[in-house]
Amino acid sequence: MNNVLQGKRILITRPEHQCGDWLALLQSAGARVDSIPMLAIEPIEKGPGWQVLKAQVLDFDQVDHAIFVSRNAVQLGCDWLEDYWPQLPQGPRYYAIGAATTSALRSRGIECVTSESIPDTMDSEALLSLPSLQNVTGQRVLIFRGSGGRTLMGDTLRARGARVDYCELYRRVLPADALPQLQQYNVQPDAISVHSGETLTNLAHCIQQATRPALFGVPVVCPSVRVAGLAGELGFQRATAARNAGDAAMLAALQALLAND
Repeated sequence: MNNVLQGKRILITRPEHQCGDWLALLQSAGARVDSIPMLAIEPIEKGPGWQVLKAQVLDFDQVDHAIFVSRNAVQLGCDWLEDYWPQLPQGPRYYAIGAATTSALRSRGIECVTSESIPDTMDSEALLSLPSLQNVTGQRVLIFRGSGGRTLMGDTLRARGARVDYCELYRRVLPADALPQLQQYNVQPDAISVHSGETLTNLAHCIQQATRPALFGVPVVCPSVRVAGLAGELGFQRATAARNAGDAAMLAALQALLAND
């Protein structure tokens, strides 16, 4: 298993500013790594959205539960909070979706609500099963995320009586050079890694536009069962789900996939 990646060509698709550790891990395992980012993060820095953000951060001491959905949400959200709250208020409880998000919060000195029966790598569904999020009638919940995205968390908590707001910190966009890079990518990788549904959707779009249908036949490693299911809907013929989006889990899934080829 340890040498299964030796000499294998892996196409990775993470945002450029986030791919360094993943790329280095694959290379240390002997893989040949190609990087074509299929997602870029644009912070919201002006306009009505910026004004809403500022108001939400200024009212942060009124929040009962603060939920972070990604590392980007942690980075940008904590930057905002540190600008206006040099010492964080005592009220909010903090939650993170996924191992990488949990680690990012802890690196900023913030501990998350966890459960002995639920690991740090919890997804949205597991987080919603936490005891502290069951009886939330009248409580304020602020979800730090990018524009758009899944509504399961907010919808469920509203149905339980919570007052939910989305603190939308960034936009997810397709990098301008993603399609040209894929058009010039004249090799067939042994596997492709994607770390989100948006990334996968952008990849499928670029494959179609670049007229590279053979790439739909390349095994794809996804961060969850949900994203692996989306891969099938988009036309990818072989998709496997890692336990979570953390590097260790993604590597294990990739090794298992290639070991069975």
